[in-house]
Amino acid sequence: MAQRVGGPWLSVGKLIELFTAMGCSLGELPGELQDSNASWRVRYLYSPETDDFIALSNLDDDDLLPPSEVENWERRLGIIVPKGTGH
Repeated sequence: MAQRVGGPWLSVGKLIELFTAMGCSLGELPGELQDSNASWRVRYLYSPETDDFIALSNLDDDDLLPPSEVENWERRLGIIVPKGTGH
């Protein structure tokens, strides 16, 4: 797979793994979101360091995020994750 412009894109699953290994917690809201076709649980990453969170409600573990979104997560959660070569 060719590397995309701007650095490696990372999967949501890999980011969850990295952020939880570095001190964030993966949580799930007690309720569900519903629309006319389905209902789903709302997962989130929480950082006690910044007292902030990233909602994962519309993301699957295999979704790829661009470097700009990874940097946004890093700012909000106060953690810089190793980038490696992607996924």
